[in-house]
Amino acid sequence: MPQPQTNAINAVARLMAATVGGAQADAVRRALAREARELLSAEAGLLVAVETSEGVAQIVAADPESAVEHPRVPIAAVPALSELIELRRPATRAGGDQARALAAALGAGVAPGLALVLPVRAQDTVDHVLIILDGPGRSIDPADVDVAAAFATACGAVLEQTRLSSEQAARVDQQAALTRAAKTLNESLDLGDVLHSICTEAVRILDADAAALYRGNAVDGLTVEAAVGQPPEILGYRMAPGTGLSGRVVQADRPMLTNDYERIAGPPSGGPFDDITSSMAVPMHWDGALRGVLSVGYRHARFVNGQDLALLETFGELAAVACRNASAATGLALAAHTDGLTGCLNHAALQDGLRREIERCARTGQNLSLVLLDLDDFKQVNEQHGHLVGDEVLRRAGHALRMATRPYDLVARYGGDEFAILAIDADEQAALEIAARAVERMAEAIEDLGSSGATAGVAQWDPSQTPTQLIEQADRALLFGKQERGRGTAQAASELPENFRPGRFRREHDEPPAPEPPRWTSGHNPESDRLQRRTRHLVMANNLGTRLSAMTRADEILDAVVDELHRAFGYYVCHIVHLLDAGVVRSLVGRGEMYGQMSEVQWEQPITHGVIGRCLRERHVIVVPDTRLDPDFIENEEIDPLPLSELCAPVWVGDELWGAINVEEIEAGAFDEDDARLLQTVADQLGSALRSALLYEQLDRAYLGTAEALATALEAKDSYTAHHAHSIVQWAEAVGRRLGMDDRQLRDLRYGAVFHDIGKIAIPEAILNKRGPLDDAEREIMERHTIVGEQILAPVEFLAGVRPIVRHEHERWDGDGYPDGLRGEQIPLGARIVLVCDAYHAMTSDRPYRTAMSAEDALAELRAGAGTQFDPRVIDGFIAVLGTESPHVAGG
Repeated sequence: MPQPQTNAINAVARLMAATVGGAQADAVRRALAREARELLSAEAGLLVAVETSEGVAQIVAADPESAVEHPRVPIAAVPALSELIELRRPATRAGGDQARALAAALGAGVAPGLALVLPVRAQDTVDHVLIILDGPGRSIDPADVDVAAAFATACGAVLEQTRLSSEQAARVDQQAALTRAAKTLNESLDLGDVLHSICTEAVRILDADAAALYRGNAVDGLTVEAAVGQPPEILGYRMAPGTGLSGRVVQADRPMLTNDYERIAGPPSGGPFDDITSSMAVPMHWDGALRGVLSVGYRHARFVNGQDLALLETFGELAAVACRNASAATGLALAAHTDGLTGCLNHAALQDGLRREIERCARTGQNLSLVLLDLDDFKQVNEQHGHLVGDEVLRRAGHALRMATRPYDLVARYGGDEFAILAIDADEQAALEIAARAVERMAEAIEDLGSSGATAGVAQWDPSQTPTQLIEQADRALLFGKQERGRGTAQAASELPENFRPGRFRREHDEPPAPEPPRWTSGHNPESDRLQRRTRHLVMANNLGTRLSAMTRADEILDAVVDELHRAFGYYVCHIVHLLDAGVVRSLVGRGEMYGQMSEVQWEQPITHGVIGRCLRERHVIVVPDTRLDPDFIENEEIDPLPLSELCAPVWVGDELWGAINVEEIEAGAFDEDDARLLQTVADQLGSALRSALLYEQLDRAYLGTAEALATALEAKDSYTAHHAHSIVQWAEAVGRRLGMDDRQLRDLRYGAVFHDIGKIAIPEAILNKRGPLDDAEREIMERHTIVGEQILAPVEFLAGVRPIVRHEHERWDGDGYPDGLRGEQIPLGARIVLVCDAYHAMTSDRPYRTAMSAEDALAELRAGAGTQFDPRVIDGFIAVLGTESPHVAGG
């Protein structure tokens, strides 16, 4: 039998089986190149990716494989490719010098004498090209070119399905990662642990090499608070305002990405980011304020895109909520260590904070300074004006101090009329400026209460010092300032005379330690369970993505979406609507109490009406907090009670606006931004799944088309076969549906209808086209075609259910058929159906040995053979199918 036809059948079947089996994209591409070479028993097969927008092409798979690196080349430099694409040719052949020039231009590493170039289309766009290369002296028969072109057509569907499967798998993995991350971030309320977990999960989710979390703002710049994939010394690393990608993000207050980090960010040589090639960063907000930036970076070659950035943004929102919760929880603990009168930290909290900051600075090498402040003449204020005025002085002094310092500095009431400022990442000079500003603010705040202000002493921590020694050094500077320089000043410890020895007692520090007061704490008012709700949303989206990934039928996909939504949230109504060509929106499937009332009649409305119509017209998510106030909401008198909240998200299938998901609740204000984001995520999942189902169907049809094209190749031997194969597919599928076959059985039936005569490839033309009846020997040879057909399909696991149809298509109901003499229900139902369709079409077609029967006579023959040659139930089903068709079709 002709090898290319057999190879094409097996090749496409293997590719489709690999796609359905979840093979990786690289493996599928390599298989395409291998199958293309073997299709015509050629020397080499190439799969070339074509980027028409950039005008470049590149070999992405080759068989035999080679270690040669294949460059990206301009399409215009490869005439065979440019002509194929621009002129939309079904195939291009090149020989001799042209073939060698083609291979050389692409960097194929071979010198062929013949090249066959075939377009691989996805949605009418050539994004890949198959090239079959062979040695000098070879030629390709036009029929083989047709077979190869049909194979390339099926390959387009294979690649598209593989791409969609990869995208779907990536989405499922991302949703699972987000779900895991949400749970991880929710496990701890320790801010330090949360910050480290955020970086760890960001690296995992984005497959990044490094992640960093900065605190700060556009004015003060950024400081690294946590990092993964970077050396420990990066903690505390400061970036001036506007520098680096993260600096730009915090100034613009929006997410950004770059695939040229060196040019965009300009990292200093030898710095912690000088080896980053691509990066993304998103701002982090909570309590209505910009708090910092989360960034991820890549050292290996990785092209980041908008989808990656959107994923980081989604995770960043989860991370911000976790930070807010941890900060709020820490704030509660902080309240136990806050001085009730001044609002500053108490003595114990200062001691613990000082210890922790010294430990941190010992690790990071950052600067740390301590400022001690003492209210001047405070004893006189109490004696002259009373303790109530004294308390007011302390209250105002504490408030002034907190307003004069930076958000991340620690401000404490050290004891009595003394205060302390722990200046983070500040050397002595910077701390002096902070102290001078604090003294000035305190004087302004309390001068009308009879107080003369305060004096300050400043000391910078030295790595050899203990916390107590740093306090003693600042205390010496304070006393020197009071005694020698005059009150209302700020004195640096480094400027003290060496012989200065204050005769002052050493303080005892016996109060219990307290948790570290976080610099990101924003007070009490803990946020509600938003993180838990987001986790619940992500779990639902992850479950749905996993469920949809195994589905190929649109009706199952639609039902799964509303089922998961309703099971997770119990909406009053949740339904999916489809936008019809006539501008009408029709509900297809739904759940919920209200949907039970809607489904009594088929619900539909024009796209110009209602909230759903507005969603489809404006093409974005619509949130209606109170339907009573929305002019687009349409009241339905048959619905009781009426919903007061509505949320609707558009569904896109590829570039087509397909419809929308609509959910409604009885209570007003039931939906917020998180709900809108979830519904849009689900709508995107639905659109992707529907597109996958459509392409799966197209792939299935493309394979059938390839099989039919191969049947056409038989036409030279049996002019009846090709049209015959195409016709009975439609009839057989219709009869199978009428008889209750499921989707898998119908698929096998379609392929069986196409391949039932494929074994005739092995039958001599003289027998196929003989005028007059066959003799016994010829009949024996002819009857072998069913066994040969089964043997052709035997290596293809994907067609296991088709082989019995091909083998037994000529069995008779009474047992007198061939090859095995099966009878009645022993014969596969698909084979019985194909036999009836085959017989009818044979009788209504001209053959070399007789003219066609009329439709009426053919039907009479079928009825006469019911119960002997044919299954009576199949005859009834076939006649019913013909009754729904036009006379032209029914008559063959």
